[in-house]
Formats: sequence, C-alpha cells, structure tokens
Amino acid sequence: MRFLAPAKINLFLRILSKSNNNYHNLQSIFHMVDLYDEISIKPRSDRKIIVENDDESISKESDLCLRAAQLILDGRKLGVTIKVKKNIPVGAGLGGGSSDAATILLALNQIFSLGVNKKTLMVQGLKLGADIPFFINGENAWVEGVGDKISPILIENYSYIFVIPSISISTASIFQDFKLTNKLIPLKIATSFSNIEHDNIGNDLVETIFEKHPRLRELFIWLKEFGDPKISGTGSTLFIKSNDLNLTRLIEKQKPKDTRIISVKGLSVHPHFLTD
Repeated sequence: MRFLAPAKINLFLRILSKSNNNYHNLQSIFHMVDLYDEISIKPRSDRKIIVENDDESISKESDLCLRAAQLILDGRKLGVTIKVKKNIPVGAGLGGGSSDAATILLALNQIFSLGVNKKTLMVQGLKLGADIPFFINGENAWVEGVGDKISPILIENYSYIFVIPSISISTASIFQDFKLTNKLIPLKIATSFSNIEHDNIGNDLVETIFEKHPRLRELFIWLKEFGDPKISGTGSTLFIKSNDLNLTRLIEKQKPKDTRIISVKGLSVHPHFLTD
C-alpha cells in the first residue's frame, strides 16, 4: 500500500521564550503543500520491522520512520516492510522527516486496524518530534508551545515558488545558537490567514540561519528581485507566494547553479484523510 507524506512551510515563525527543558515556545502558521515523500508499506509474517530509505544521509539511528513504526507496533507481534522515497529535501525546513513519521503512524493504525484515536496518536508522535502532531492532525494550523498546541486555521491554497539550495541544516544547531533578545508579546490566535495581518510577520530565526549559512543570505537578497521571500522553519528552503507561471519560469531560468526550483500549491487536508 502506498501513502503520501506532504511537506509544510512556516508562513511565519516567532520564538517567544525558552522553557526550563531547553525547548523553545513558538508561534507559527503551518501550511501543508503538495510536495510529497512516498511511503510503501507491506505487512510481514515474521514480526520484523524493516525500513528502507532511499536517502543515504539518513542513518538508522536517526530515522524517524523506523522509530515511528517501532513505537506504534511495540508489543503487538506485527511485522512490516516500509520503503520511503524521499522527494522532500532533508534539512530544508519542510518537515519531511516529521511528515514521514506521522504518515507511518496513521498508515499502520489503518492497515492493522489498531483503533488508536487521533488524539492518542498525536501524543505518541510528540515523543518523536515537535512537528509530528501537526501532520497527524491533518489540517493547516496555528501552532504554539513547542508545536503541541494546534488550532485549525483556514488558508487559501496559494501557489509558492521554492528555492532549495544544496544545503542541509540541523534544526538543533539553529536553536542552539539562537539568542532571545526581546520578550515578545504573543500574537492573538487567528482562525483564518490574513494577507494584511500575517504576510509581514517574519521568521525570528533568519539572522541565526544567515550567520551560520551566509549562502542563504545571498540567495535571500537575490530572490528579493522577484518578490517577498521568506525562509521556512530553520531553513534552508526559501519561498515566495506567486501564481504567476511566467515568474516561475524566469526564476528557473536565472537560478543559481547550486539550487533547484519547485512550484507547489497549498493543501487544505492531509491526503491520508481524503482516502481514510
């Protein structure tokens, strides 16, 4: 059986504080887009859990897909082979690893009729990563806390142009070097995305990202020629909102050698919930 794991972007990202356990409290809007990893799942009779990932940069120790399968199948005497085709770049701020893990939790719950409700899956997923509950919930969301406080938000399914350089960024490395300066007043939770209210809110991690990866600052300045660029999460994907196919072609024609350009469109619902 084949399942799709969508990418997401942060339409903005504010870092409000740092908790006692060294996690950062944030505010953001997460928007799913139609760039997918492809996950194939086949039950096994020998109770083994085998995960084959086509991206060699992902080690067995750090593979969220394996950990997700082990988590939900723990003690159930069930086996499975999982094959992951990576289309979402690793370390690009698009949530690919978290999305894969969430999709595996959802898919195995369905395939084996485990009967775990969504809320419980979200709690389990949070043990693996802060973004996983968002993907399990399956809707675009206003996100707070460490990523565990999720409120549905209506977003028009805009088109975006991604500029993805050949740079993989560790989320932990950015948060480790990020320094809180001013105590921010939390934004009021919104139920729908507003161009006027939300488009001008930036990403508080941008300067830390640029300091560690100067190439991204160069690309950001270059992309300003074509629109209002933003950077997703802890990087390295830059994006602009645009429905203009001619602009996409122009950026593709003028792109720097170390980048690739992808056109995507927003999603309202995780594909799992369209077929479940």
